[in-house]
Amino acid sequence: MKTQTRAVVIGGGIAGCSTLYHLTREGWTDVVLVERDEITSGTTWHSAAQVTNFGMTQTMVGLKSHSIRLYKELAEDPEHPITYHHADGGIRLANDPRVMDGYRHFASMAKGMGVDFEVIDAAECARRHPLISTDNLIGGLWDPLDGDIDPAGLCHALLRRARADGAEVYRQTPVTGLTQHRDDSWTVHTPRGDIRTEVIVNACGYRVNELGAMMGVEHPVASMEHQYFITEPFAELQEMDERVPLLRCPISDFYSRQEKKGLLIGFYEQECRTWGMDGIDPAFSSALCPDDVDRVLPVLENVFERMPVLQDVGIKSIVNGPITYTMDGAPLVGPIPGKRNAFCIIGLRAGLGEGGGHGWLLAQQIVHGEAELDTWVIDPRRFGPHANVELTALKAIEDYQNEFRFHFPHEHRPAGRPMRTTPLTAVLAAEGADFGMVDGWERIAYIRPGPDFIETHGYRFKETFDVVADEVRAVHEGVGLTEVNGFTRFEITGGGAADWLDAMTCGRIPRRAGRVGLAYLLNHHGCIKSEATLACLPDGRIWYGAAAAAERHDMDWLTRHMPDDGSVRLRNLTRSHTILLLAGPRARAVLQEVARGDWSAEAFPWLSVREGHIGHAPATIMAVSYSGESAFELHIPNESLAQAWQSLRAAGAARGMRLFGSYAVESMRLEKSYRHWKADLVTEFDPFESGLGRFVDMRKDFLGKAALEARAPQRAFVTLLLEADHAPAQGGASIRVGGDVVGTVTSAGWGHRTGRNIAMGFVRPELAGVGSALSVDVTGAPVAATVTDPCLFDPENLRVRA
Repeated sequence: MKTQTRAVVIGGGIAGCSTLYHLTREGWTDVVLVERDEITSGTTWHSAAQVTNFGMTQTMVGLKSHSIRLYKELAEDPEHPITYHHADGGIRLANDPRVMDGYRHFASMAKGMGVDFEVIDAAECARRHPLISTDNLIGGLWDPLDGDIDPAGLCHALLRRARADGAEVYRQTPVTGLTQHRDDSWTVHTPRGDIRTEVIVNACGYRVNELGAMMGVEHPVASMEHQYFITEPFAELQEMDERVPLLRCPISDFYSRQEKKGLLIGFYEQECRTWGMDGIDPAFSSALCPDDVDRVLPVLENVFERMPVLQDVGIKSIVNGPITYTMDGAPLVGPIPGKRNAFCIIGLRAGLGEGGGHGWLLAQQIVHGEAELDTWVIDPRRFGPHANVELTALKAIEDYQNEFRFHFPHEHRPAGRPMRTTPLTAVLAAEGADFGMVDGWERIAYIRPGPDFIETHGYRFKETFDVVADEVRAVHEGVGLTEVNGFTRFEITGGGAADWLDAMTCGRIPRRAGRVGLAYLLNHHGCIKSEATLACLPDGRIWYGAAAAAERHDMDWLTRHMPDDGSVRLRNLTRSHTILLLAGPRARAVLQEVARGDWSAEAFPWLSVREGHIGHAPATIMAVSYSGESAFELHIPNESLAQAWQSLRAAGAARGMRLFGSYAVESMRLEKSYRHWKADLVTEFDPFESGLGRFVDMRKDFLGKAALEARAPQRAFVTLLLEADHAPAQGGASIRVGGDVVGTVTSAGWGHRTGRNIAMGFVRPELAGVGSALSVDVTGAPVAATVTDPCLFDPENLRVRA
């Protein structure tokens, strides 16, 4: 066995096999996979092994498409073919018009990735799958490339190719310990000897936290028992010349696919059960959980209603095995938070179907530092420290119970809530706040106009439209107040802090105490990594502010590039402070009443920062705006938050102060074409493509400059006006010229001050000129759209300067 290698992949299921194979494809051939038992002896061996193109983001569609192409290539290898039922087709059923709107949107989104879905009615569903009933059915989403694959054959085919390129595989080699060295390399300890390696990869499936404990981390992954039945052969299938399509039914909580001349039927029962929470028997390998037929009987009744033919078909075998879930159902693929040279590819509840793509994107991150697609949707750092196994188990149960029911826009399901709160959460709830979630934080979405008000979720404008319009009007004409919790906040100090930040960002940074500026950090490929607000405080302190979800991501990036001479120090204040946001033309008057000193526009202009007090609560006050109105961020220590709130409410009462939420902020920022990190700002585009050239200073040196100089723009960021009033566009929707897809929407919504339906996104550069006539898919149908000036509201920024 090797004693030194470049990367050790730990785990021999689809995750590990795919990663090893793709590392060799990316040029790393001195790599090793170790498996505690036999290849595919974890979840992989009993997988239902469905291979679909369906995904709720373009990244997910892209990685699944890669899986399908790779699996087809492996299956067609003349020397070592594997069993892959490619392009049987698959249908996702629906009995709700809102779900059909969602399917239309997903079809539009997938089209931008070169994938063709089809939205079909109930009659067509039955024509394509003659075993189903159309009772209580509206239609479905058709995936022509849906299929299933042999799990063991797939994994061994990947390993065969990896070995041919120089990789080595060690079975019956459990990892007993991990040691990280001062140079960030690792030693992997096994009974067969130690391996020194640059990089380790946790691909341990349901044993993920056994390995995590060896490096002092807990991954938010929990396992669920999952049962499927395989039926006896039956005449209706035996008489068919073609295989029946795969079926996924959110109405009745089951899926099915053909298995020889019978069906494999999987259940997502409401009385589901977690597994392995108190530890896993070391001998549990190539094993199953005890059958529990009673638990799935209610779902089985639903199956009989959808496929009556099965009422007279016998059950050949039952499989009940563990599958892994994460906090939001998407896997964790990428750098392990807080660790160097450590990666994971875990929580793959649909591992066989999409594992080829996950390994592809992970290998690119390991070898090149970034993948060709933005991978935030699967990044392990997208969760904050609140994401423990106990909370993950609650969310896993909720996801399992809603397996094929995708989240509607603005839908935040209740399991585990509240997760992260501030001293004001209960106060805001008493004032009528309805909350969404941002990185687990309960954040105001809007203020309910009455106790019985309910928001129904969907893809069209709904009950909150007028509520948000009123909140925007109140901010625009008077003064509004809201809490913005959880924002990433680092304090950077040291004699080298300013120069270091200057080299980390592509534009000019504020150097003078009392000033604030917006900065962009690029990766080594010259594309956007992070967005930060930099505020220069007294005594040389610099506050670095970023999106709430960016905490672990940005901490990793900054600490990785910090000098080791002690000239820069970083302190995390994210959970010690909360922002109260005061906005509107009367905001300055309210601030003047609650804070000592001169807060006039002359003494405290736009992009200023000052330390002071709100009442007697200490505060760091910034004159910045994400709404386009005169606005002030009040950064308050959490122990003083209630007092500051009371002072502001008292001062605002005489000025007609209204509370507002994130829906109103979203409407206003679209009218200013302000970007949102990981919606409009992604690693696939550089700052020039993103329309942020004014924040780039090519006269100075900065991280990513050489790569940026070598890039040629492939896309251009635009703001669009849509000729539709029934619904907004959605992120991922296709932008078209005629029938050709020429771009993708990144953000969209209604601008209540301008009275326009707005979308932002990336298009081909030649189509980015103001006045260009395009179309945008809205609930699946193209609507006319025109490229407009990038700022629709107050382009001269007169209001923010007031």
